[in-house]
Amino acid sequence: MAIKRIPTTSAQVGMYLCGIDRSWLNTPFLVHRFLIKCSSDIAKLQQAGIEEITIDTDRGHDVPSDSEPPQTQDDELSSKQDPPIPDSSVPPEAERLQQLSPSIQGKSLSGELTTMKLVRKYMLEGVQDILHTLQKTGGLAIEQVHQITESVMAETLGHEEACIAMIRTRDFSPALYDHALAVSTLAVLLGRAVGLDNTALQHLASAGLLHDAGLLNLPQVLHRPLNQLSDSELGLYQKHPRRGADMLSQQSCLADEVDTLIREHHIALDGSGYPANIDPAKIQTPTRILRIVDEYDELLTGHHTGKPLAVRVALQTLYQQGRKGLLDGELVATFINLIGIYPTYALVELSTGERGIVTANSRDNLLQPTILLIQDAIHQPLPEPIPFNFSVLSSHEPRPEIVRVLAPEQVGIDLDSALENWMTL
Repeated sequence: MAIKRIPTTSAQVGMYLCGIDRSWLNTPFLVHRFLIKCSSDIAKLQQAGIEEITIDTDRGHDVPSDSEPPQTQDDELSSKQDPPIPDSSVPPEAERLQQLSPSIQGKSLSGELTTMKLVRKYMLEGVQDILHTLQKTGGLAIEQVHQITESVMAETLGHEEACIAMIRTRDFSPALYDHALAVSTLAVLLGRAVGLDNTALQHLASAGLLHDAGLLNLPQVLHRPLNQLSDSELGLYQKHPRRGADMLSQQSCLADEVDTLIREHHIALDGSGYPANIDPAKIQTPTRILRIVDEYDELLTGHHTGKPLAVRVALQTLYQQGRKGLLDGELVATFINLIGIYPTYALVELSTGERGIVTANSRDNLLQPTILLIQDAIHQPLPEPIPFNFSVLSSHEPRPEIVRVLAPEQVGIDLDSALENWMTL
């Protein structure tokens, strides 16, 4: 395989195109590797604003030398030797990946998801150990806390979509460590989105892991949906921010900012929430962030009512709480933009009946993400996934809409398998 990067102006009929200077999802092309068969293919590349392309000279023509006349006529292709036939012993998936040189290789959507699953598994084990030790001995494994928070900060940098997908699609567990890791991760993502420095992010990550430490030694009967608690049980439950902060205040190794975050993470900006003796006007941005992401994950897990909410409904609930002054409205708006109404890796169905996986969100229109179509209108698998981009539809084309978000396992779709061969450039 011989990969070469050339300007689009040098493209010729007979070249095998295997890469462009942007994500294929932001173009109107239905396939992302093909033999240039006619001059109209080149015209489409230029009309899409693509300035550079990558060609495979083993599967198609190379750039002609100065002594050779350029090939521009469609019928010239027929007089040339066909490109080499790919080795049939090589799986199509492997061959597709081979077409990407290291210099232009992008992210594997399936690879991102698989990697984050593994990373999250190890981090969950670490958080479980931290909380178990704290519960049994009252001691905090501070080095382990630092290791986990550093991992959270590192893995969320450049892997936002996969992290968010892991939180949204995980098997929800009533165990505190599952919620703790989700809150820590989301807090770092939102904190980074609003420009907090690394020190503040480190504090958020630590507070996210430990924010519910005050629940560790409460009777097991209190570990059920809030709407099932009696008034006296609810009063005891609402003491957990102070209990947790008091428990951890004995650990001199924790920063004061972490103590503040834990103590204030259930304060509402309208004066409600708990503890009641804290002035909401003095609540700083990091605490407001922790409050939002904690509420979001509790809505996803069904902590309030026992019924987990869909992402879109959870975000609508946060928005309404922002409108009422319970949460910081601007931070909620940023969070919604970060998560996306239809988050990356969500399986959706269009009004046409087609089904696809969300691969990117438009920050200009959260209702029109980019989708990788994997099933046709009658729900039959497509031979090749097709990227569908709302933004490149012409005004004359019918504009389908997303009508529902599907649970992959309920319709027999394995996201890992569906995304296994798809690369973003």
